[in-house]
Amino acid sequence: MLAFITNVRAKPGKREELMALTQTMQQATVSEEGVPVYVFHAAEDDPDELWFYELYKSEEAYAAHCATPEFQNMISSIADLGDIKVMHKLLPYGQVKGAGL
Repeated sequence: MLAFITNVRAKPGKREELMALTQTMQQATVSEEGVPVYVFHAAEDDPDELWFYELYKSEEAYAAHCATPEFQNMISSIADLGDIKVMHKLLPYGQVKGAGL
């Protein structure tokens, strides 16, 4: 398993457009195998601070995700809408608890 946590600061006036772009990516991910968690957050104290958490079952699942047209579109567009402040690759350990919301 591997995961990413990413913090993006929306550029002035670009928050809604950035959120729409990432929600399109999120919708496409629903049908991807090997991606059990793909969730986005806005900071409660600053709605222009967006946080993304992604969990992949394997490197292959992550590579397949990165090859999708939606991901390629997001990567080519995100710099116009926000600044990536933090991106960490994480290696989960222990049991992963998951349940439908």
